[in-house]
Amino acid sequence: MARSDSATSMVLSDVGELRPREFDVPDVDDGGMLLDVEMTSVCGTDIGIYTGESYHNTFPLVFGHEVVGCIADGDPETLNRVGVEVGDRIIPEPYIPCYECHYCQTGNYHMCDEGRCYGVTISADVPPHLWGGYGEYMYLDPNTRAHPVPDGVPAEAACLGTVVGNGVRWILTKGDVDPQEDIVIVGPGAQGLASVIVADEAGADRLVLAGLSSDDQRLRLGESFGATDVIHVDEGDPVEEIATLTDGDGPEVVVVTAPSSKALQLAVDVVAPLGKIVLPGIMGTETELDTDRLVHDEIQLLGGRGQAHNVERAMAILERRADDVAAINTHTFPVWEAETAIERQLPGDEFDHEIIHAALHPE
Repeated sequence: MARSDSATSMVLSDVGELRPREFDVPDVDDGGMLLDVEMTSVCGTDIGIYTGESYHNTFPLVFGHEVVGCIADGDPETLNRVGVEVGDRIIPEPYIPCYECHYCQTGNYHMCDEGRCYGVTISADVPPHLWGGYGEYMYLDPNTRAHPVPDGVPAEAACLGTVVGNGVRWILTKGDVDPQEDIVIVGPGAQGLASVIVADEAGADRLVLAGLSSDDQRLRLGESFGATDVIHVDEGDPVEEIATLTDGDGPEVVVVTAPSSKALQLAVDVVAPLGKIVLPGIMGTETELDTDRLVHDEIQLLGGRGQAHNVERAMAILERRADDVAAINTHTFPVWEAETAIERQLPGDEFDHEIIHAALHPE
């Protein structure tokens, strides 16, 4: 594939300062691959780093870890190791394993000691610089885990493949959901909506999606994905409503994708005895929690980071439900307007409540 000698990416130099910067396109003859970026979506993690509300503070930084693109070039050894060829359309997983530490050796590469994650933890000052998808090209490390994407899957869906992978981890791996179990998902953002799709695929009986009254558009989208019921947690008594919907027993599994202590306490209040609460939403602050019920009813509270060995299953779901997944990305912007895409999701004059999730393209 033809490639340029230089490429432009959007670089976060400090909190709230996202600007274009030109880099040399790396030579990958000695290892790694070069991805010609097709689309990158704006993760909530990106927004948190941009505003300074995340514990990640790597500057300068090229954002972008929810990515789809085509392999433009690659070292033959890397291509063989990853199992791809030049020209393949792929999504790379965000976490880069070292394959040597205890966590990688035990299959938990998302917790690798080196802590390398595309678009989040690797500075743009570290050669070959293009460590994120907010640009024309992205460098992929030789240890990258990548997955082919069929041409028929739209870019708006494909770039969310690892988000669906998160849903697989939280619903199936951590939640261990069985068909006919009741599930509540608290938080109808992109991660929650992807989890609804996975829960629907898992055959959940009652599948309840909970959010605020201001989330009505997102809740309705969740219904179209298979949620049997939606509730507004800021209206009425959500504990009583969920109890009624689950015949008084409570859901066997609650997944809390909303970064809110109130959302977590709601999960504790409604989950069935011997049930599971999966918590992937990072609060960022200390949280008070009534733990007595966890003890009395032997409820499991499970932390859930991102995908690890979950994207393989997610790819089958992505292909079957491509139109649903694509609908999560309600707005697209040129990557050069990445700051606009972020600002329109923040409280203030530019806020656009119709944006559920935004995606960026380099054209």
